[in-house]
Amino acid sequence: MQKSHAPAEISWDFQSAVGALAATAASELPDHLLMTLLAAAADRETVNRLFQEVFDRYSERVGRWCYRITRNRDRSLDLTQEVFLNAFRSRHTFRGESRLSTWLYAITRNHCLNTLKKWKTEPDDNVLASPHLLLRRKSTDDAHVAIEQAQSYQRVFRYISAILTPLEVRIITLHYVHEFTLSAITRHLMLSNRSGAKAYIVSARRKFSALFQYPEQYKNKLRADAGETSKRIAAA
Repeated sequence: MQKSHAPAEISWDFQSAVGALAATAASELPDHLLMTLLAAAADRETVNRLFQEVFDRYSERVGRWCYRITRNRDRSLDLTQEVFLNAFRSRHTFRGESRLSTWLYAITRNHCLNTLKKWKTEPDDNVLASPHLLLRRKSTDDAHVAIEQAQSYQRVFRYISAILTPLEVRIITLHYVHEFTLSAITRHLMLSNRSGAKAYIVSARRKFSALFQYPEQYKNKLRADAGETSKRIAAA
């Protein structure tokens, strides 16, 4: 009787290495992949670099939305900062079913309308972001959402793993996670090519760049993988 094997779990080291490598080219990441890597990022530097890219892409737009909703130019800048604080806290709720701009607009509208209500009762308050303003799912959905997110992260990293060679994976992990220098990696792995470990980092980045250039192909592949996973679960 033939056994079916579940796909291997992606290691924390690999996820961290991919996030750190991607953060070096954050401006090239499509929104969906940017948010997925941000939600799964393990170290603070990677989180900061990826979220800074989200802020750089959308801060002007969010600022305009804040002004249109509140008609208060003086406080629009503060509101923009608060919206991004809420977005950062809620980053794990982004599921890629809508555009990142749509997701951010929902947070912006929710926060600004709640702030307007508070201004009417506390007009002199500075109105700091508070937990009840965050977009949250019902507690009964939390476990289901967490499982879906974990499966989504695994699909993304499994796809990325498939486009890298085992040696590229090992080198980016040693460099970005364990902080080995490229020269140390070259010596440790006894690499004989002229550029040593650097050549494998460059190769991995080129593969990432090719991935970024065709985001629809990438998303279609993930949808197909998700469908296959659902079929396996149904057949089990």
